[in-house]
Amino acid sequence: MSFQNNVAIVTGASRGIGFAVANELARLGYSLGLIARTKTGIESASKEIQKQFPEVKMIYGAFDIADGIKVEEFVHQVSEKLGTVTVLVNNAGYYKQGTYSLPFDDVHRLIDTNYLAPVRFVNAVLPGMKKLGKGYIFNIASLAGIEAFSGIGNYCASKFALVGYSSSLAQELATSGIKVTVICPSWVNTSNAGDAPMKPDEMIQTGDLVLTIRYLLSLGKQACIREILIRC
Repeated sequence: MSFQNNVAIVTGASRGIGFAVANELARLGYSLGLIARTKTGIESASKEIQKQFPEVKMIYGAFDIADGIKVEEFVHQVSEKLGTVTVLVNNAGYYKQGTYSLPFDDVHRLIDTNYLAPVRFVNAVLPGMKKLGKGYIFNIASLAGIEAFSGIGNYCASKFALVGYSSSLAQELATSGIKVTVICPSWVNTSNAGDAPMKPDEMIQTGDLVLTIRYLLSLGKQACIREILIRC
């Protein structure tokens, strides 16, 4: 199983799931374009990965993924310096409790970060993938994108949107050589799981997500799993 000469973009790559996935892609030989909101966070994560895998080519960006212009600029930069993007991992997300009581600014941020930003990245990488005739898009959603829960209605709505979009996208790209999988975990042991009703060792671990993505990448080109639900 060789992944040399492939290029991946990972959002939310400075910690948690994003960092774990980026680290594994580096291990597999991918060149990396890594994104996080803060410069210090993504610099630190990039240095840590580069220390382990000095041969891996890598660039990083620190910006709000809700900024469509920055998204397009970063994808263009990655394509120019590293090559055509063959894997996109839309991992970055925003979590906020509240349904009818949530201020509209927070509702807007949930939709913009959890749904519209992944769409922006997909639109930016698809022309290159189509030209190559191959690619893989991973959208990290949530169990809350399949089952609605009391108290987090707007978060659920943003993830439901991502799940529905991913399903349609997978069907539309099925004959193009480009795969799409939406991954829907329940509680994952990261810094965002502070209000989880269970202990850290009872949650899904970031390594479980890494193994899931590695498995999906290893499948033959005719095999496509469009949705994965992981419970703990």
